[in-house]
Amino acid sequence: MSTSEPELSPDVANATGLRTGWTTGTCASAAAKAATAWLVHGAPPTEVEVRLPDDTRVTFPTADIDPTHPYRIAIVKDAGDDPDCTDGAHITAEVQWADDSYEAGDDVTLLGGTGVGQVTKPGLGLDVGGPAINPVPARMIRQAIAEVTPLPITCTISVPGGEQMAAKTSNARLGIVGGISILGTTGIVKPFSTASYRASVVQQIDVAAAQGKDTVVLATGSRSDDWAQATWPELEPVSFVEVGDFTGIALRRAAGHGIEHVRFVGMAGKIAK
Repeated sequence: MSTSEPELSPDVANATGLRTGWTTGTCASAAAKAATAWLVHGAPPTEVEVRLPDDTRVTFPTADIDPTHPYRIAIVKDAGDDPDCTDGAHITAEVQWADDSYEAGDDVTLLGGTGVGQVTKPGLGLDVGGPAINPVPARMIRQAIAEVTPLPITCTISVPGGEQMAAKTSNARLGIVGGISILGTTGIVKPFSTASYRASVVQQIDVAAAQGKDTVVLATGSRSDDWAQATWPELEPVSFVEVGDFTGIALRRAAGHGIEHVRFVGMAGKIAK
């Protein structure tokens, strides 16, 4: 296996002096490939190599190998220096040969296990009732498994403790229950990334619009958000969005969806800034 590292490796400081890390999607793809290799070759690998969306290949050590529970392997997530609640999470994949119920043309049936959230509301671009595994990670998982075998596989992704981790995220507000989301578009976590925060703001507006909300409340921070929810209890949690510095983005997104009413809440100093 290649041991080449990506340009933005957790072992190499970036331009800000902070270590980059790996997304839950990258870790899930590595776990899925390792578990499939065990199923196909009869022995669990101690490391596994996967491809990132930019075609860089990276190698991870495997974890939680239990001979009494075969074909289940974890990758321990390293978020680098990002304050990520999933840092250290054991992103776990368990695989088996697919039965006759799999859909032709989809050689990987992807399921969510314990600690992976379930989608309960529209607007995320994911199937309601399905696992909160975003499109890019889902594609990475399928590609990783295909590197081992072209035969139909059922893969279940789980995250021990994921439900507790999700309590520190906006998942409940987005209608994702029971655990965290499997995320990532580049495969790499950049510490304190404004791009990820912006994407989260846009996603929350999209979910509110998909549920037909005609009012959203944009708050500059958590204290402002708490005050707003206490002030307008008649609005559902999905209508409240912490926008930080992305007020303009949120306003344009809301207008694009035809949301009629926008309330803006923030500390006086923050608004003046």
